[in-house]
Amino acid sequence: MDIQLVVMIVASLLLVALGVATLLGKADWAIKQYRRNSERYNLLRLRIITGAMLIIVAIFMPFILFYGEHERTFAYIVIGLVVVFGILQETWARRR
Repeated sequence: MDIQLVVMIVASLLLVALGVATLLGKADWAIKQYRRNSERYNLLRLRIITGAMLIIVAIFMPFILFYGEHERTFAYIVIGLVVVFGILQETWARRR
């Protein structure tokens, strides 16, 4: 087994575990540290957005390695998803 494959699988599993922990509310301290003005945001919505982003990025990471000839395509998809999740954090998760 190639070392890049092992590293990518371990990193993906760690991101999935972090995403699940975020969705369960075990990483609220990290979200509050990241968002200095956390009282302006709905914490439940930030949990959903951050957890989903981590899990989706973890799913796409191995595809970047497995499909070497299309690695840029998958990288652009991941970058696009991260931008969309960033916009959601600033719009949907903000308290009105």
